[in-house]
Amino acid sequence: MNETMKTKPRPDGSETLEQTQALFQRWRESRRPGTRIPKDLWAAAVRMAKRYGVPQTVQHLRVEGPQLLKRMEGATQTSPRDVTFVALPGPAARTGMAECVVELQNARGGTMRMVLSGPGLNQLASLCAAFWATP
Repeated sequence: MNETMKTKPRPDGSETLEQTQALFQRWRESRRPGTRIPKDLWAAAVRMAKRYGVPQTVQHLRVEGPQLLKRMEGATQTSPRDVTFVALPGPAARTGMAECVVELQNARGGTMRMVLSGPGLNQLASLCAAFWATP
């Protein structure tokens, strides 16, 4: 096994905190001064923080807590481009009256719940876009 393979996290994310700690240690031993932590190691640190908690991950991996938290937020945020809409047959198919309940949450923690039926469904896309664009 070459040295590059030894310092890469597993693609399936099945490594343990100790294995990830060893990856960070190998990277630190072989890096040039001033080199930033690679994205794949940050991704492994985020997985460890989700699994073991931020304090324990920061201590074991010797990374900055605020940086880890920032990367965790980035890993969980979604944007309207990440959302996939799927049409499901429901009561509207039987009664001819379409109805849906939509709950949204934006990156700032704001939430919105809408109950739409009939002609109100035509406004769904514009309502979602306005909610996500609100500061």
